[in-house]
Parts: sequence; C-alpha cells; structure tokens
Amino acid sequence: MFKFLFALFSSPESLLQVMSQSDVEESIEEGERIIIDEDGSAAVNISSNEVHEDFSRHVNALKRA
Repeated sequence: MFKFLFALFSSPESLLQVMSQSDVEESIEEGERIIIDEDGSAAVNISSNEVHEDFSRHVNALKRA
C-alpha cells in the first residue's frame, strides 16, 4: 500500500497533462472543462457547455437551500 501511495504522489505531473499555448487554445475550442498550461496553472474553460451546466446546477441547488 505504501508503494502505491508513494508512486501516486511522487510524480504529480504524470497525473496532469501539461499543455503548450497552442494545446490550450485547441482544448478551449474542443470544450475541455479544465485547462492546465505549461506553467502548471489551472483554469476553467468558460466556453465549455459542461461548465455552464455545472454552474446552472449549482445555482439551482443554492436557490433550494
């Protein structure tokens, strides 16, 4: 179990797909939800339909609260 956890956390960049600027632009056009650039900065793609659906669902949940 220790080896599994060590392998999981020893190389976090292997879990994330680091992207160049052209890859970021392409991902935005394709509607990816989360974009991680080559500097490791994460951003939400506000052009993604799924992000809009998630936002609407959260707003509706807050209205019911």
